[in-house]
Amino acid sequence: MSAFLFGIVCLFPPQQNHSAAVVSDFDLEGVAIFQCQCTAHACPCQKNGAPTHGTCEAADFVHIRSGRYGKTRLDGLNAAVIGNLVDQNKSRLYATIYIDEKADPAQRAALNSIEQFLNGAYETSSQQASRVKVVAITFSESLDKTFYEIEIPGVLHEQTILKRDASGKPVSNETAMDSWANREHYADNVKFEYHDKQSRKAWDHSGGYANVKYFHLTKKMYDDKEMLGQYGDFSGHWTSEQLALIHKQRLSE
Repeated sequence: MSAFLFGIVCLFPPQQNHSAAVVSDFDLEGVAIFQCQCTAHACPCQKNGAPTHGTCEAADFVHIRSGRYGKTRLDGLNAAVIGNLVDQNKSRLYATIYIDEKADPAQRAALNSIEQFLNGAYETSSQQASRVKVVAITFSESLDKTFYEIEIPGVLHEQTILKRDASGKPVSNETAMDSWANREHYADNVKFEYHDKQSRKAWDHSGGYANVKYFHLTKKMYDDKEMLGQYGDFSGHWTSEQLALIHKQRLSE
């Protein structure tokens, strides 16, 4: 059944001017999962390159374990941004924000503000989402944190496997450009199916690229220019600013 039966379309107006938007202080901890159409374990966008296929049909999901936007608590809520999220041809960029229906009005506004802010801060493909929907979002995580499943009924179904070594640590540890963290873990994209009738967008990129992040993100980190995504240029290699940040944060190149 379609999520649009209980979704609310354009509940919030899109931010037309990111630089003019007033964004409250936020402090968030949680897990984020990104899937896209690129080759498994080999998405060039993560390393300041251009998308393999020109477009980046992707879903950027977040589960906030604990956190706040201003004084508004966001514990346990979910959100996702889905669309062509990275592209050298900016005219092709588009995104829809899906917000957890469990959120109250203040929380919905907060999640929208955060997602719009992060979407606009990614240097190579800054944009504001033109459509925002409130939907049911289910998120499950196995006890050993190796299997993740996300579903928006009738719209999105994702399954991701994160491989861990004998000690329980993720096998993959990558320095990367990402909205939520500067380090991520490559994962196996088991299922990535998307179908939004209203936006007339649909794909099945199961078997493509996926990563998982366990993050602690604050607005101050963006204000202080501490995120690698703020310095991207599609060159295919780290910029001097990114290298300086990598060395400062003692990340691997």
